[in-house]
Amino acid sequence: MKLYTNGKISMTSILTPIHAFTFFLILLLFSMPVEVAIGQDPSMNWKNPASDLQNTNYHSQTTINKGNVDKLILKWIYQVPEDPYKLSFIAPSLGLQTAPLVVHGIVYLETFYNRVIALNAETGAEVWRYQVNVTEFLDEDWWCGRRDSTGECIWGVLSQKSLTYHDGLIYFMASDCRIIGLDATDGTEKFLIKDVCKDIPGNTGAYFGEHAPVIVDDILIARPSTQDGGGRGFVVAYDLQTKEQLWRWFSVPPSGGDPQWDFKDAEKGNIKPFEGDWGTTDYIGGGAVWTLISVDSQTRMIYFSTGSIPGLYDAALRPGPNLYASSIIGLDLDTGELVWYYSVAPHDINDHEVGWSVMLLDANIMGEQRQVVVAGSKTDHVYVLDSMTGVPVYDPIKLTQPAFNVDNDNAGNNADLFASQESLIGKLFCPGGNGGIEHPPAFHDNILFVASQRVCWTVAKGPVDYKGKDLDGFLYSAAPGEKQNSTLFAIDLSDGSIKWLFEMPNRYQSSGITVTGDVVYAVDRASVLYALDADTGEMLRRIQWGGLGAGSVTVGATARGELMLFVPSGGGQIATNTPGIIAAFALPSDDQSDLGLVGNFTETILIIVALLTTGIAIYVVIRSRT
Repeated sequence: MKLYTNGKISMTSILTPIHAFTFFLILLLFSMPVEVAIGQDPSMNWKNPASDLQNTNYHSQTTINKGNVDKLILKWIYQVPEDPYKLSFIAPSLGLQTAPLVVHGIVYLETFYNRVIALNAETGAEVWRYQVNVTEFLDEDWWCGRRDSTGECIWGVLSQKSLTYHDGLIYFMASDCRIIGLDATDGTEKFLIKDVCKDIPGNTGAYFGEHAPVIVDDILIARPSTQDGGGRGFVVAYDLQTKEQLWRWFSVPPSGGDPQWDFKDAEKGNIKPFEGDWGTTDYIGGGAVWTLISVDSQTRMIYFSTGSIPGLYDAALRPGPNLYASSIIGLDLDTGELVWYYSVAPHDINDHEVGWSVMLLDANIMGEQRQVVVAGSKTDHVYVLDSMTGVPVYDPIKLTQPAFNVDNDNAGNNADLFASQESLIGKLFCPGGNGGIEHPPAFHDNILFVASQRVCWTVAKGPVDYKGKDLDGFLYSAAPGEKQNSTLFAIDLSDGSIKWLFEMPNRYQSSGITVTGDVVYAVDRASVLYALDADTGEMLRRIQWGGLGAGSVTVGATARGELMLFVPSGGGQIATNTPGIIAAFALPSDDQSDLGLVGNFTETILIIVALLTTGIAIYVVIRSRT
């Protein structure tokens, strides 16, 4: 065999078929995209706000577990940049309310001021950022909630609560309701639907976007929020390819009312029809969908809850049950038709909607496997409903908070349909509008993990600005001096019994419960991170952060397959700047012995390639000497 050509080694003489195969393996390994290396194993990613489209907040990884959670070490901290706009009529904030997504080794988060940021999961280094020009919202009359006598905008809302990943894009809804899809690798804009909230039929209020759309097959489902802006709540579906609207469902009648509003579909729920429901004023609005939507792609159903009615104006002007506000809803995915509803607070005067999340679960109910819709309400009830009919499978589970002056909670057809906030003047009502359950729960192994906070509210009369009008209305606020704390419950859904409970000295709001590796993670309103044994409720770890607990803990892998825990801190709609960070935790390297099938496979390939490459080098040296 000829080994030298003009004094140089001939590679064609050395590269036998086995060597060529080894060289191919090297090229394959280093050209392999990250998504092939780790993306096919669901335990490596967190692609949706609550982990999956059923909103379970459960992650199947077992590397970080209750046996080693106390060994987690801090790997990096990312400080959320300051708001560059500082608009005078918007409360400043720096924090996070989004659950960080983790996809193919990249962490995605979104700030209040409409900036999407991608971070390297291993190092926390910024990969890219995308900023919506918030000043463009000022020219959009559907965005501002209040205007002064000259028509100038004096109030607006910036609040971002979720991102979602679909087919290589990161989707979100900007505050002015535009829907944007960004390339997950470099942040370039690839998808845009503008004017989602423009020229809405029957609307005289204002909107803002805060939740990312939900995508099923080629259907994109979006919903704006309205708060006290008085917008007409709705859910809208678009064709993902053509961006054409497929359907729109309204949760409340048009401004001015509709005497027959609830007669068509009233028989589909728990309330009798009421002639002239909602009254006839142009104050009508609310019922916005600001919770996570759960999806059943097999039965082609979606499930969500609707918000309450703005409490600024007198509820006596809206007689009736006020369908379909403060309700749990089941819609046909393809047509937008109402399939069923369940009103949790007819003629709601206590702001007692279902907040943040509705879950679709396969659960063992009294010995029978059933598909159920589960939602926790500010009424401090957990509702477990049949997914096809909306009928409760057993009585709503009432948690421990004492209730008073909330007569319409879970009242069904016994509610006072003419009640006014006047009945609450000078009184406390408990739970308050932030009381009860106001966060996304978690579910695993037939156990629901949910927290209830003890917060009471008061009502006072006073001047308010609503839809550009000065009214002698009502002001809601937390009761001064009242003790505020919370309890985390583990509920066996088979019969609604309490398996264990864990007391927390602070409120619990916004931050979702997460369960993974037999550990329950919770971040309370004072930004205290708890890690609890999922079986017993025993505290395994506690970490105190600064700021405000508002975002959920998530888990995912780096590009090398190392499982990490991501904890956001800081955020919430308060009137002062709050520090916002995301912290990443991982096990020490000697505890990362089980990175999952894909991690072990990649490691094995690396070892094989290293051995073969070393063998080639030795072979070349020996033959060259020969």
